[in-house]
Amino acid sequence: MPSATSQPPRKSGGTRFVPALALASILTAATATADDWPTYRGDARRSGVTAEKPDLPLEQAWVRRSPTPPMTAWAGPAKWDAYSGNAGLQSMRNFDPAFFVTAAGGAIFFGSSVDHAVHCLDAATGEERWAALVGGAVRLPPDIAGGRAYFGADDGHAHCVDAADGSAIWKHRPASSPRLIPSDGKFISPWPVRTGVLVLGDTAFFGASLVPWEPTYLCAVDAGTGAPRWTARHEDMTLQGALLASAETLYAPQGRAAPLLFNRTDGARLRDVAGAGGTFCLLTEEEKLVAMPSSQKAADDVIGITDPEGGSARLSFAGADRLVVRGGDAFLHQRGKLRALDLARYGTLSDEAQSLAAAAKEARSKIETLTEVAPAETGQIAALEALADEADTKRKLAAAQLPSCFRWDAEAPEPFDLILAGETLFVGGDGAVAAFATADGSPLWDAPVEGKAYGLAFAGGRLFVSTSLGHIHAFAPLP
Repeated sequence: MPSATSQPPRKSGGTRFVPALALASILTAATATADDWPTYRGDARRSGVTAEKPDLPLEQAWVRRSPTPPMTAWAGPAKWDAYSGNAGLQSMRNFDPAFFVTAAGGAIFFGSSVDHAVHCLDAATGEERWAALVGGAVRLPPDIAGGRAYFGADDGHAHCVDAADGSAIWKHRPASSPRLIPSDGKFISPWPVRTGVLVLGDTAFFGASLVPWEPTYLCAVDAGTGAPRWTARHEDMTLQGALLASAETLYAPQGRAAPLLFNRTDGARLRDVAGAGGTFCLLTEEEKLVAMPSSQKAADDVIGITDPEGGSARLSFAGADRLVVRGGDAFLHQRGKLRALDLARYGTLSDEAQSLAAAAKEARSKIETLTEVAPAETGQIAALEALADEADTKRKLAAAQLPSCFRWDAEAPEPFDLILAGETLFVGGDGAVAAFATADGSPLWDAPVEGKAYGLAFAGGRLFVSTSLGHIHAFAPLP
C-alpha cells in the first residue's frame, strides 16, 4: 500500500526569512481575489484568461535574473522527422521551459528546477521574501489557496508550505518506496510529482509518474492536513504537465501520448482523448479540450479543440500554435497572424460540414455495395447518388462560410504564450512581449524581454513574464 510522510507546521531549516514587517502584505493571500493569478495559467481550466483590465502602457518595474536557465525534465525534440520530412519540431513534453509564476496577496511565487526551491517575491519590487527548499526540482508554480502554497517536486512528494514565510506544513509521498534514480546528474524519485498540485476547495490533487513501465499514482489529499482521501494506482501512463479540472473530471496531459480523463471522486480512469497530445492543454467553459495533436507528422504546427465526450467533431487549426478561449470567442495565432474567431459559429459550421461529408461517404459506400451485389437496383442506386450529391453541395456551402467566422487578423510575433486580460491580448514572443486589442487586433503596447517569453501572468495590475533564460520580468502601469 502507498504510504504518506507528513509533518506538523514548523519553520523549515531550508527556508530563508525576511523581517515580519516585510511579510505583512502577503497575509492577504488567505483569500484569492479577482486580481490574483493563484494557479498555473490562472484557473483550474488553465484558460489563461482574467477579467482584470490592464492600465496601458506598462513599464518594466524590475527583473529577477537567474544565473542558470531552467533545467528541463526532458531534452528538446528531435531536430527533424526523417519519415515525414518535418523540421523545426515542437517538443511535446515542454512543460517546464521557464519559471512560471502564480500571484496572490501582493506576492508572486515560482518553483525552480535549478535550486529545488519555491521562491516568493514581492510583486511590486521583486525582492525575495523567502525560499523553501525541498528534495528535488520544482517544475510548475505553486497553487496559492487559504494562505498556503502547494507544489510538487521531483523528490516524489507533494508539499504544502505557509505562503507568508515558506515554513513547511505537510508533505505527502504516495509511493511506499523512498528509492531514488539518477536523472541528468541528479537523483530523483521514480515517481516525481510533475503535474503540479491543483487545489479545489478543501482537496489537493496531484499525480506522481515518470515512465509507463512503472506505476502511476493519482492522489487526492486533504488540503489542510495532507491526509489521503484516495490514491488511485494506474499502469501504462506517464502524467506530466499541469492537471486540469472540470466539475467532475480531472484531465492529465501525457506529452507524446493522449491526455487522460479521471473521475474526481476516486481517481478512476475514464478515457483518453484520441488524437490529442502535448502538454499545452486548456479547457473551454463548455469543457472542450484544447491541445496539440498526438504526433508531429503534419507539415505545420496544429492545435485542436476536442469534445472529450465525443459529442462533436474535432476542430483543427493548421499553422496555429497558441489559443485562448472566452465564451464563444477564440483568439489564436495562425501562420504569422493573431486572429479573432467566432468559435461558436465556426464550431456549428464545422460540425455540419463534417456530418454532411460523413453522410455522402456512407451513401457512396452503399452504392458500391449495391453495384456489386444487386446491380439491378437502379432506382435505389440513383436515390443514393442524389443523396450523396446533395450532401456534398450542402457541405461545400457550410465550408465556404468558415472564413467569415474570423473577425480580424493582425500581424503579430510567433507566441510562446498567449493570455487574455480584460479586453487585452498579451503575446509572449522571442525577446519581446506585446499587447493587442480584442476588438480589432490593433497593437497597444510592446516591450523587450530577455529570452523566449514562455510564461505570462497578469495580476494586481502587473504583467509577469517568465523566459527561457530563467528570468522573470515585471511590468507595471506608469506612475
